[in-house]
Amino acid sequence: MAVDFESEAKTDDEDLFTQKMSIKHTRVAVVGNVDAGKSTLIGSITTGALDDGRGLSRRLIMKFKHEIETGRTSTICAHLLGFDVNGKSITSSISSNVAKLKIKTEDEIAADAQSLVSLVDLAGHEKYLKTTIHGISSGMVDYALVLVNAKQPPTHMTLQHIGLASSYGIPIVIVLTKVDGCPKHVLKSTKEEINVILRSPEVQKKPFAMMKEADVDLIVNKVHAIAPVVTVSCVTGEGLDLLNHLLFSLPKRRRHHNKIGRPLEFLIEDIFDVTGVGSVVSGLVNAGKVNMGDSVWLGPIGDGEFLKTAVKSIHLARTNVRTTVAGNTACLALALSKDQRKLLRKGMVVLEKPIEATRVVEAEMFVIKGSGVDGTTIRKNYQTMLHILHVRQAATVEDIQLVHQGGVVDSTSSHDKSGIVIRPGNRAKIRFRFMKRKEFIRVGMRILFRDGRVRASGTITALCKENEENC
Repeated sequence: MAVDFESEAKTDDEDLFTQKMSIKHTRVAVVGNVDAGKSTLIGSITTGALDDGRGLSRRLIMKFKHEIETGRTSTICAHLLGFDVNGKSITSSISSNVAKLKIKTEDEIAADAQSLVSLVDLAGHEKYLKTTIHGISSGMVDYALVLVNAKQPPTHMTLQHIGLASSYGIPIVIVLTKVDGCPKHVLKSTKEEINVILRSPEVQKKPFAMMKEADVDLIVNKVHAIAPVVTVSCVTGEGLDLLNHLLFSLPKRRRHHNKIGRPLEFLIEDIFDVTGVGSVVSGLVNAGKVNMGDSVWLGPIGDGEFLKTAVKSIHLARTNVRTTVAGNTACLALALSKDQRKLLRKGMVVLEKPIEATRVVEAEMFVIKGSGVDGTTIRKNYQTMLHILHVRQAATVEDIQLVHQGGVVDSTSSHDKSGIVIRPGNRAKIRFRFMKRKEFIRVGMRILFRDGRVRASGTITALCKENEENC
């Protein structure tokens, strides 16, 4: 009997590729004020092109005309950065001569690199803050680069982004940009203000100024308590090598590869209709694995039902593969009819077996001090937008119970639940009801809501039956 060695070798190569994209792939959110230079920095370190001071680097990676014209990122976009075994970026060397650079495509970077970093470019303008929150919530990021314009003091959006990362327990790296031509006294003042923010009770991080590559080894395993501060210039190239070395050295925090043996859980973050292919969904394989041709369940749709379908093809880093595993960000082409395609939406899941969807959840949450509650009272019937991983939906508060030190629930809450008001610094058990539809929720998922200057975060502690009084 003939053995197809070529087919076996191809399968082994695909397995190694999917494992690499899971185990050696770190996700980093890039946040900061609108003028901090996020897209410019990403463009410089992923393409190797220095900026000309007039937006050259960002034009290499921006996709939409309005973003290029205004310089403002309004969508969530990830860019792949690859490193060889020695930690050297596999992009071209940093150069001001763009014409001589051979910019590698995403599939070439994924194939050639030994380890990978996805830089998730998030919007900096306050107008798009909900999009930024959703990007951090759904992106399963390991770290957050908070960019600060060195030529001016930190803005209120910088405070929002640092607080947002802290709410999700994401380690922070501060990057001071545009240091070329920045007066020394202005740079010193900006650093001092950043240090005050990092040491505040809400953040509780110790700033550490990065000066040389040897400093990386000192802090790389202490980023839960230390916030590295790196100064860079995308025009002169100052600090870019140091930042690259730091990104290469940071260990992967999320251990999705340990969840490969669990049932499939694919979180849908985006939807496409591709000519000749049909419906394609992109997102994160949060658990398990899926093979091309597998029968899967898509939902929840309607009032919590799941729809049976099949996986026609799989793409990982723009590479056609036959299997994708936990930790991969992949695209699945699903076998759906025209009527079924209309039911697709962001926030759905692809599962191995259907489970009961949820409309009412209970979470233990902490209202963050310093966020302020001016003009807003959090009590029964309060309405807000909940962010739970990839799920984003309006919800109303059905019940509140204050939680004191030691986990003791306020006994008076059973007598006058409608009168309980949450203030900054309070911890409470809150029961939410989704206003539109049922969602796929699990106990332990992290939850966050923001309304004006009110911000609260916590974890899902129980799933409730729709008509039950208590969880």
